[in-house]
Amino acid sequence: MTDPARNDTPDASDTELPRPQEPAASPPVFNLHGSIVMLSLICVAVHLLRTQVLSPRLDTELLVATAFFPLRYTPDMFVLDLPTLFSPVTYAFLHADWVHLGVNLVWLGVFGSPLAYRIGWWRSLVFWVVTAALAAATHLAVYYGDPVPVIGASGAVSGFMGAAARFGLRANRRVPRRGFDGPLLSIVQSLRARGVLPFLGIWIVMNVVVGLNLFSAMGEDGVAWEAHIGGLVAGFLLVPLFVRRQ
Repeated sequence: MTDPARNDTPDASDTELPRPQEPAASPPVFNLHGSIVMLSLICVAVHLLRTQVLSPRLDTELLVATAFFPLRYTPDMFVLDLPTLFSPVTYAFLHADWVHLGVNLVWLGVFGSPLAYRIGWWRSLVFWVVTAALAAATHLAVYYGDPVPVIGASGAVSGFMGAAARFGLRANRRVPRRGFDGPLLSIVQSLRARGVLPFLGIWIVMNVVVGLNLFSAMGEDGVAWEAHIGGLVAGFLLVPLFVRRQ
């Protein structure tokens, strides 16, 4: 006997139609952190100024005032002036040509933005200053009294690479604006993390090979590979001072 009060057949008005699934959020196209954009724009603006605005004489004067000269820090040449105080940082905004500039900015975007999202605006700028200065100090220790100037952001960029190793190179690919994922690793933990030692080893070997011009690919222009390694080590060791508590 059928109970007239019970009807197992759903009424059309009670039927819930399946909802269309929302498309998965795609990562934003522009993922560079604001501090990295600002540093990159300064480098581009300086190079445009040198190549498109200044005369050769004024460009030379700018280089003398802002490039890093190891000779400037010898007892006979030392003068406590603005170039002496600031050239260990200002040299990082100068570049030999557009290729030199472009390569540095690409690597700065790759390694700088994840760190900047992790540590924030002001810490990122201070990190640039510190690693650039320590890269210059490394070059000074090796080439004390050398009259040849050093220019380029490679030392500071190397610092961001060294910092990346302390996170095991683990950047969040699905949500890039979260930056490097996971806790900051100890020195031993980072060296044991997958891919870190090969990354550091290949990077150092490439810098030494290019810096020593073993295959005569650089002509007479040299690469300050010692400064690059100094920046890398500085970033690797000092990044814990810049990481905010999660």
